Amino acid sequence: MTVRQAIELLQDAEDYEMVFYLYIVDEHNHLVGVLSLRQLLTVPPATPLQDIMTTDVLRVRTDMDQEEVAALVAKYNILAIPVVDEHGKLMGLITVDDVIDVMRDEATEDILRMAGTTEEELLYGYKSFQVARLRLPWLLTTLAGGVITGSLMWVFRATLEQAIMLISFIPVITGMGGNVGGQTSTIMVRGFATGRIDFSMLRKVFLKELRVGLIMGLVCGLTICVVALVWQRNLYLGLVVGIAMAVAISVAACMGVLVTSFFKRIGIDPAIASSPFVQTVNDITGILIYFTTATFFLQHLT
Repeated sequence: MTVRQAIELLQDAEDYEMVFYLYIVDEHNHLVGVLSLRQLLTVPPATPLQDIMTTDVLRVRTDMDQEEVAALVAKYNILAIPVVDEHGKLMGLITVDDVIDVMRDEATEDILRMAGTTEEELLYGYKSFQVARLRLPWLLTTLAGGVITGSLMWVFRATLEQAIMLISFIPVITGMGGNVGGQTSTIMVRGFATGRIDFSMLRKVFLKELRVGLIMGLVCGLTICVVALVWQRNLYLGLVVGIAMAVAISVAACMGVLVTSFFKRIGIDPAIASSPFVQTVNDITGILIYFTTATFFLQHLT
């Protein structure tokens, strides 16, 4: 087909989705090329389409997940993407307005899952038992983590008995670790969902979050060290709390990357699982770091 024939065909068409891109097929309807409307209007009318089309066409299969399609469109910043079957035959196209709808729906679903619930919950209205059934699995995960954290505190009870002032900073250590881990896991979930992060970038992302965690940990650790020193008038308590805070925040930032990536790798939606697991893991590691540091300086705390 020539450029002139293609333009006449477009002018005669009564119904079309969009004309920003023109997809070229062979006699068996296999997708073989693509060109833009601008290309069509800036070449001589007698030019065959095969001479100006781009043969390397970004395409998706009919069986591809809609979230993956949305990620591709967002990554390459295109207005539409053709859909082919397993034999490469053109079946249709997906436009950017469809992709926006998909991304909004997927984002809503991810946010609900990170909160430990699902969109299905909205359908139940005021049916308390059904709503509780949807929320309980993730709350039980957090409950299990709380039991483990309590067990660790019992293991270190001798340290607590000799330096009771340590108990004042337990919520600070665990809370800050949970917040930092939650921030990192949220960034990772969004990055995987939008295609901005993939496993080839994992090392780079991990090192970046480690550096960020170290910076935040040093600032927060120094701050809480001063608070502990002024409050309890004990230099070593300030050192214990400051060091534990710095290490716990750095570890939490790394855990946010590792836990989210692990669930993504094994095929579990990280939006569902990462938040409660990151919170639980950071509570456990935070307590371990805090009381291990305190035990090391115990003779100076009593």
